[in-house]
Amino acid sequence: MKKFVCIIIPVLILQNLIIYAGTGIETQGESSRVSDFISDLSGNTPINGKHLPDRFTLKNKKIARDYIVERMKELGLKPLRQEYNSSGENIYAILEATTSSNEYIIIGAHYDTVRECPGANDNASGAAFVYGTAINMMQLENRLKNIIFVFFDDEEKGLRGSRSFAQKVKDDNLNIHSVHTIDQFAWDSDNDRAIELELPYDGIMDVYRDVLKENNWEVPLHYSDVPATDHTSFRRLDYRAVGITEEYQNGDTTPYYHRPSDTFETVDMEYLEFGIKVFVKVLIRIMEK
Repeated sequence: MKKFVCIIIPVLILQNLIIYAGTGIETQGESSRVSDFISDLSGNTPINGKHLPDRFTLKNKKIARDYIVERMKELGLKPLRQEYNSSGENIYAILEATTSSNEYIIIGAHYDTVRECPGANDNASGAAFVYGTAINMMQLENRLKNIIFVFFDDEEKGLRGSRSFAQKVKDDNLNIHSVHTIDQFAWDSDNDRAIELELPYDGIMDVYRDVLKENNWEVPLHYSDVPATDHTSFRRLDYRAVGITEEYQNGDTTPYYHRPSDTFETVDMEYLEFGIKVFVKVLIRIMEK
């Protein structure tokens, strides 16, 4: 993953997990599930008796895929598989709007890693971000747009998974409102809870600014020009897309990138939970427009 230019927009910190007033959403119960999701995928805890050293080999990727499928089924979703070559497979599930809508919002993250890297930050954290968002959105009483949750394969091999999925939704002629991909969201050494948006489409930074201000969350919001992750696959096909990450470009990012030391112990769960909380609020605002 990932290159440079950064604009800091001071905006707004939170205590901890709360219930979203008027939305029917509660993040309190999701915390342990999100933590377990990262722990299992990064090999800290076993999946069916096996600790995953990486999600690079075909055998380990299959274990990770089957695990993700089971977790999504537990939420009441119906996960599907997109096998785009002999070794690559995306996992996705559609959460339908509660009212009539032909619009779709895509929320995705890659689940693969480089060889011999547990990939807790890169990118079990992003996959867990998608999973935590799904938990929340399942509880939302009024969803005005359809949502596609997708876990991409082969980001580390030239964005193959997200490129294939972007082409699929184009071939299926789906009306895509916007695409939001998450890559690395679990490191915050200075505890400022900053969020970095990669090549954000027009208007989305304003939505984040409004959400942060309305909730009195005093955190920096950064613009970055990093293209080398999954959102690029959709932008090349003219979809509105944005990447969501820790301060990758602004200098507060994991020092364990693509190393065997990218382990569960380095994950900042409070920061990840905060990111999910902000993003859910942003999604609700997007749906209202």
